[in-house]
Amino acid sequence: MLDGLTVVRERLLTAGIAPRHARRYVAELRDHAADLVEEEMAAGLPPDEADARALSRLGGPDELVHAMVVRGDFRSWGVRAPWAVYGLGSLGGLAAAYALAVAILAGIIETHRPGWDAHPELPLWFDTAFAFIRYGTGVLAPPALGGLFALMATRQRMAVRWPTIALLIIAIAGAAGTWSFDPGDSHGSPMELGLTFGLSTVDSSLRHIVINLLLTLAPYIAWHVWQKAMARYSALEDEPGGPLVHG
Repeated sequence: MLDGLTVVRERLLTAGIAPRHARRYVAELRDHAADLVEEEMAAGLPPDEADARALSRLGGPDELVHAMVVRGDFRSWGVRAPWAVYGLGSLGGLAAAYALAVAILAGIIETHRPGWDAHPELPLWFDTAFAFIRYGTGVLAPPALGGLFALMATRQRMAVRWPTIALLIIAIAGAAGTWSFDPGDSHGSPMELGLTFGLSTVDSSLRHIVINLLLTLAPYIAWHVWQKAMARYSALEDEPGGPLVHG
């Protein structure tokens, strides 16, 4: 019933309307259309004809989409400023992950310092925690963050360029972080926690980048190609003599 409104939602998303606005708008259209269907059925029309008549009274897809698109304030930020959302946002997401990791490690160190100028007495599990955080920021965070941006792009039906740039940034920058830790000692050698960025060795860094891309960019591109193929196939089905029409 009223399946024509699904097309309106897809076209709104493709036009850059934020998913929440598109969802709310189509829900309102469905409610209004349902009222119109009841009116038509009360007038004696059968359900199928009542549906068609209600959609006709509601307006065609072009009119319904234009009414929403013409108001620029409903467009998503990913469409308004893709350089900020997908460019700066990808770097900001990684920076936030590393900042959180540094804060956690610093918190552990400081809570195990007997006095303000004393050497920290780290617990036995600190090495495990440090290894986990290093693994998390270097191996888990880039694919997770990349997946988040890919999901956001698919929900917003973004063109492939800016999401691809974001995933490339995440893959490369995510492979560039290198942690170091020197526990020092209580005889004057200071404890040092370090985080540097740079592609250490070509083989290792390239392998890390490729893994990140395989986990994020490859599925996203595959989904994008599949969506375009399905849209093209649907368009052919709607044409007279389409692929499902047999002589």
